[in-house]
Amino acid sequence: MTATLSSGLEQRWQEVLRRAAIALEGRGVGVWEADARDRLHLLAASSAADVAAGAAAELEATLRDLGELQSPRKPRRWVVSRVRQQRWCIAPVRREPPQPPPTGIERRGRERMMLELAGVCIGLIDDPERRVQELERADCFENAPVGLRWTAADGTILGANQTELDTLGYQRDEYVGRNIAQFYVDPQAAADALQRLRTGETLRNVETRMRHRDGSMRHGLISASGLLAGGQLIHARWATQDVTERQLAEQALTLFKALVESADDAVIGKTLDGTITSWNPAAARLYGYSAEEVIGKPIALLAPPDRVDELPGMLERLRRGERIERYETTRVRKDGTRVEVSLSVSPILDPQGRPIGTTSIAYDVTARKQAEQQLVHGALHDALTDLPNRTYFVERVSQALARVRRDPAYRFAVLFLDFDDFKAVNDSLGHAAGDHLLGEIAGRLRTCVRPGDVVARLGGDEFTLLLEEITGLPDAEHAARRIQDSLATPFSLEGCEILASASIGVALSDPDHGQVQDLLRDADLAMYHAKQQGRARFQVFDVAMRDSAEARSGMEADLRNALERDEFRLVFQPIVELESGRVHGFEALLRWHHPKRGVILPLDFVPLAEQTGLIIPIGRWVLQEACRHARGWQETFPAAAGLRISVNLSAEQLGHPRIVEEVRTALQTAGLAPPCLSLEISERVLMESVESSTTALGQLRGLNVELHMDDFGTGYSSLSALPRFPLQGIKVDRSLVHRMGARRTDLEIVRSIVDLAGNLGLGVIAEGVETVTQRARLIAFGCRLGQGQLFAKPLEPAAAGALLAEPEESDRRIA
Repeated sequence: MTATLSSGLEQRWQEVLRRAAIALEGRGVGVWEADARDRLHLLAASSAADVAAGAAAELEATLRDLGELQSPRKPRRWVVSRVRQQRWCIAPVRREPPQPPPTGIERRGRERMMLELAGVCIGLIDDPERRVQELERADCFENAPVGLRWTAADGTILGANQTELDTLGYQRDEYVGRNIAQFYVDPQAAADALQRLRTGETLRNVETRMRHRDGSMRHGLISASGLLAGGQLIHARWATQDVTERQLAEQALTLFKALVESADDAVIGKTLDGTITSWNPAAARLYGYSAEEVIGKPIALLAPPDRVDELPGMLERLRRGERIERYETTRVRKDGTRVEVSLSVSPILDPQGRPIGTTSIAYDVTARKQAEQQLVHGALHDALTDLPNRTYFVERVSQALARVRRDPAYRFAVLFLDFDDFKAVNDSLGHAAGDHLLGEIAGRLRTCVRPGDVVARLGGDEFTLLLEEITGLPDAEHAARRIQDSLATPFSLEGCEILASASIGVALSDPDHGQVQDLLRDADLAMYHAKQQGRARFQVFDVAMRDSAEARSGMEADLRNALERDEFRLVFQPIVELESGRVHGFEALLRWHHPKRGVILPLDFVPLAEQTGLIIPIGRWVLQEACRHARGWQETFPAAAGLRISVNLSAEQLGHPRIVEEVRTALQTAGLAPPCLSLEISERVLMESVESSTTALGQLRGLNVELHMDDFGTGYSSLSALPRFPLQGIKVDRSLVHRMGARRTDLEIVRSIVDLAGNLGLGVIAEGVETVTQRARLIAFGCRLGQGQLFAKPLEPAAAGALLAEPEESDRRIA
């Protein structure tokens, strides 16, 4: 074999060896070559036993020595064959001078120009300290907190630590030997990274997406460097920090911030001592402050003086880790106006569950609170005059009676007023003028009492007064005269002067009065005695007024005979579709045709009928007649096949044990389908006993008839109980419909009622529709049905039938 090379090739060869030595530095690996005489030379070495002894040392060995242990007959040929196959061979060698003990040196080489051989060698000397260092380095590599791998120039994975394998979910034999591009979500990203390494660039914290063995995606920050020799990439070292959880957390945080920024509700972050730390746009809109104006300021900035005291307790609860939900309170805006808000406040907890801050969500409930206040006010006040109504008045008198029982020296009086010939005003000038007059009367009555007294309107032209802290009868008489004097001045009404006098009954408190109704009854009896004496009189109740009770007994006797004498009649008011004007059905209304007193309205005899129990047979007759008429119209007019009939039920009827059977009998006798009958029960009746009402309604609903709450919004706050009743609809009281044009709040109340009914799946019928404007507004609110003077007054049966027949049977339009 030739033992020399040209000088140019020799220089290139030496340069390659020099670079290889640099690359191997610190790795316990040496570079060797064999000359033409088969002698071995250590050209470069690094820190491993014999190899570490220095560069360019002579090794006391030849190629034959390397092969004698393995192939004694042909040792040199065996070594050359192993080198060409790039296989390892192990043999004991010594360097000169032979000072250290013999050591095994692994050699792996390749043939050099077929003239000499060269390769690398690894020292295997038994050095305990060195072994410990190597093991420690291996342990640090394997258990590093980041994934480590090294690859060949083409990306083939040569090795990886356990963190790398765990990050991607692979076993070592599944991972090593494959190309890194196979694990990238975007293989081109792997190719780009390798290309940058080939140019000598070092990669630092490059965002990369890797594919986990289970198919999920992992986010990582890649840092890598390459080992180059002669401008060629030899291999690359990679470090991967798994930031998947951080990435997901950042994405969640970004989404959360976006949600907070776009939320309609005010979201405010605070420290545990109440210092504002964050402020979203909705908070700026709600309170009028920009984020720059409030961040770093105490939350007390938003609390009005009368609400500041509530803050320490709230913060203390939050520091204990408690949540505060739907807390309604008042806050103050930047411009000084007050706003009603609903707050939900939660503590922010650290990983150990300890509160480190708070976040609150607030939304404006001012409109709702105002609407609720209006509803509560409406429940306790008369819609026309804004005076306290019967409910409010009864409660105040009940409180006064309780005080009398505790303190017999305390005295009070109840005055009952009924205006003389008030019906004539309605008949001559219309109901609108009558309502206006009632409002004027209410205003004057207010001026006749002291601040602690109560003026209330019970209904119609009946008013009551509660006079508290009186010394005796003279005080009550003086108040009655003061009222008479106030009413003596004529009222101006539509260009006319109207005199409105009142008959007044006075009842003094007595410890023997058991209930409020006893006082009202006595004052009412006294008022009737005053009315019998003429106009503008007042009368104080005494036992002589039992004569009035006898008169009442006479009316009761007449009422008992009225059914036998066929004195009751039904009239029918159309219920129409507001948009089309088509007749949807009728409400059956009772009238008593008294032989001496003429036509008596239910208001004047139904209370007596209820008190005496006569309402049960009278109500049974109404049910039977209403069903009979409805079925007759259905048979006569084909277009009225689905016509509905509505009938009112009193409290006594609803509570009667046979009411279900009576309704069933009325339907079967008339042949009327149950869905064509609607039973209307007033809001007052239902709310007086919610539980029993719910049970009775459920039994009636079992017949498949429809159930409606009548007079909704007239004195009882039934909003919370409404969903408990098995109702199909509600009827908005005429007083609310009448006031829609007067005050915007009333308009919004009606709108809210219609919306509420819609949300609960209930139909709505508006009562007392008298103007085109009212009709249009109700249609705009989504109210489908209505009744009132705009469409038709209550009609006799023949007139109702004629309405169904005109203008043609297929088109029952009346407006």
